[in-house]
Amino acid sequence: MTKMLLTHLKPGMKLAKDVYLDDGRLLLLSGFIIKPMYIKKLKLFNVPFVYIREGEDIPESEVCEEEVYREASRNIERVLKCVRDGKDIDTPAIKDTVNAIVKKVLENESAFMQLTGIRDIDSYTFLHSLDVCIYSVITGKALGMHRKDLTQLGLGAILHDIGKCKVPLEILMKPSKLTEEEFDIMKQHTVYGHDIIKNSPGLNETIASIACRHHEKWDGSGYPMGLKEYQIDIFSRIVTTADIYDALTSDRVYRRKNLPHEASSYILCNSSILFDPDISDAFIKNISIYPQGSVVVLNTGEVGKVLKEYRHMPERPKISVIACREGPPVLNPYIIDLLKAPDTFIVDILSSY
Repeated sequence: MTKMLLTHLKPGMKLAKDVYLDDGRLLLLSGFIIKPMYIKKLKLFNVPFVYIREGEDIPESEVCEEEVYREASRNIERVLKCVRDGKDIDTPAIKDTVNAIVKKVLENESAFMQLTGIRDIDSYTFLHSLDVCIYSVITGKALGMHRKDLTQLGLGAILHDIGKCKVPLEILMKPSKLTEEEFDIMKQHTVYGHDIIKNSPGLNETIASIACRHHEKWDGSGYPMGLKEYQIDIFSRIVTTADIYDALTSDRVYRRKNLPHEASSYILCNSSILFDPDISDAFIKNISIYPQGSVVVLNTGEVGKVLKEYRHMPERPKISVIACREGPPVLNPYIIDLLKAPDTFIVDILSSY
């Protein structure tokens, strides 16, 4: 164990001790892999040094997916702002973003899984678009799509909500249920999105159709055209599933998020009703709801890092308890296998800080 000044701290290093603030709040947990965002947080809170495990650095290649994610989030935020201001989509930047995501997913389908779903309410709009893109590309890969189709799918997914830039903010950010008239206005974002993309150089009708059809449902109950089953193109059917899952697992101005396993259950229960059954099956089998390394809170108040997710029961992973929300620090992490602990369950996911 080495005491490391922040000036010498690098991404890929592993924390050997919990990091607490002067007021007793837990900032970072022992065992966390240092990422650029953690270094910024440590500097923000004026933490002078941390303790690092010697000889356990993670290769830079395994840390760089966070940089891809952060750059992607910045790009989509800029694109949304440009469209809201009446400017054109920066097509080259968006294509670079999607190509980087597709490349990472093709190399490793679990790439980005510790990063998705982590956002606050203010960043919902652009990080939602990014996460829907990641989930969609992972699902498309599982369905055997070629790289060219994955890129088209990713472009449509990351731009699927671009039409919301034309919806009045008082409706978009309303903290309560929309009236029927307001919902009719909100539904127009699908048509707006189609028109924005269709008129953007370098983008095509396939991508525009995803923006138009991502609220169509398998049983014909969606909008704007009430299409059903295979009347809806496969790209849009994938994005529909990813869109609903990500929305359910996100905090919104009008409701608290669902836990990942609750959202997965919703997808499965509505397979062949709202969702294409083949796509919902591929989605659930390939999206890790509690990825290895994610940090969760148990009903006991214990905080743990996921060691293993069981495919047949993903809501009951094996966990290494590394802290408690109250009480003394956990000096010696211990294992809880939720498959063997029926009275213990996950009540929150803390993300990767």
